Amino acid sequence: MSMKFLLAAAMLLAFTAPAWALTPQVGTYDMEWAILHVPVSSDLPDLLNGTTTIQIEAVSGGACPPTSAFMIQNAPATPTEGTGTTTWCIKSDGTFDGSSNTNGSGTLTQYTNDVFYIEAANRRGNDGIWAVGRRQPPPPPPSAVQVFITQPRNGDTVSGTNWVVLWADGTSGSSNVYTLTIDSTVVGTQNAGSSRGPISMPWNTKAFPNGTHTIKATVKDATGATATASISVLVNN
Repeated sequence: MSMKFLLAAAMLLAFTAPAWALTPQVGTYDMEWAILHVPVSSDLPDLLNGTTTIQIEAVSGGACPPTSAFMIQNAPATPTEGTGTTTWCIKSDGTFDGSSNTNGSGTLTQYTNDVFYIEAANRRGNDGIWAVGRRQPPPPPPSAVQVFITQPRNGDTVSGTNWVVLWADGTSGSSNVYTLTIDSTVVGTQNAGSSRGPISMPWNTKAFPNGTHTIKATVKDATGATATASISVLVNN
């Protein structure tokens, strides 16, 4: 779904149905200014200035007074052409905190847990200028999968056919696929089932010029989780 479509849908809903009783939700949002035509038409809104990344944070003192519950720092100071940022101080019900010395007025309405809108005071005839934000999804948790190269060791000198020994940890399922890469060349792949090691894979060092090379090991388990490890060795044939 495009952001442009999301903006139109969110604002059409804002006019056709009451907002849910949701307080502002902390998180990182992609926010855009939009012009909504009144009365509402089927046209998509015109967008101004592209997308801005903002952060709705719980107030912990400093930028906003104690009467505020949330704040948006580095918010765009104006929806029209121009530059500059300001801080929005927001009460727990979404209204802008008039007791602060920061710019901004109106109400932040959290339409769903992931979409908010703000009707700005600026108007262009019968058209309202709105800020509409969509919350970014949280980053995926780091993978618990690990892979290790235990032979040779980092900095070793190798020659002839060298057996690279790999181990893994944290894999799931019975399809652990190990891949051995020298510099950017894949020299071996092995499906070791549920085995976490040791996995021995041969490397013909004579196929590479003398000098320093990078050994990279990759493991991918049945769930798609991956991990990589690399060391440097000196080839001397």
